[in-house]
Amino acid sequence: MTTNLVSMHGIHKAFGPVQVLRGVDFELRVGEVHALMGENGAGKSTLMKILTGQYRPDQGEIRVDGQATTIGSPTDAEKHGIAIIHQELNLIPNLTVAENLFLGRELRRFGVLQQRAMRARAREWLARVGMQALSPDAKVDTLSVGQQQMVEIAKALAQNARVLIMDEPTAALTERETTTLFALIRELREGGTGIVYVSHRMEEIFALCDRLSVLRDGQFVGVRDVVGLDLDEVVRMMVGRSLEARFPSRSAKPGARAYDSAWVGGRLPPRYQLRRACR
Repeated sequence: MTTNLVSMHGIHKAFGPVQVLRGVDFELRVGEVHALMGENGAGKSTLMKILTGQYRPDQGEIRVDGQATTIGSPTDAEKHGIAIIHQELNLIPNLTVAENLFLGRELRRFGVLQQRAMRARAREWLARVGMQALSPDAKVDTLSVGQQQMVEIAKALAQNARVLIMDEPTAALTERETTTLFALIRELREGGTGIVYVSHRMEEIFALCDRLSVLRDGQFVGVRDVVGLDLDEVVRMMVGRSLEARFPSRSAKPGARAYDSAWVGGRLPPRYQLRRACR
């Protein structure tokens, strides 16, 4: 029997008169990488913000490990082992890597920060994401965008997340960093972590993901197994028409240039002379 880590059923969300989500369903199984897809504005970000407690749904039910629950804040989400890696990095630039990893969860003894212990633990988490060469004492504002992204991932792992939401995680990564990330995702999947993978890069979806769910205009279109899935079907689910209809063939017949009919007395008016000279 397949076990769901998270189930979202009948989720509705409106902002004023704008209905963003209309009865959306989403399920994430133990140990799967599940792609959440849709065009910009389809409602993906809003759905994930509800799951992480940044928004509250107007209607609908969320279950974690089969139990109905209310996720009213990011703190609630963290207690349930749900973490998100935003496309917009959420690190404090003037703090060190270790300080960012332990922000709000600092190790203390008798009220004194345990700096050595935090640096040692930070090295372990950095090594897990292939960043063992990065010093825990490095200031975040000295790192590349790709390095900061990997620190974000290490921060999520430091929270012992069982549900990990990745929003366009490879957008700022080098090829080497992307390879490291893919290996880490597969390792996490083997360990039972459920990963929601939000990306527009089809090659990544087909290489990594087990299933995909599609939203269109705030509504749930369907869920499919990735193995054996045809790209054209994904496009139809996302845009509501076939790939051929999205990129129809067109034939264009050039018309006459404006100045061809503007000759006066064997010469062009001044405004057309200027245009012709600039061609």
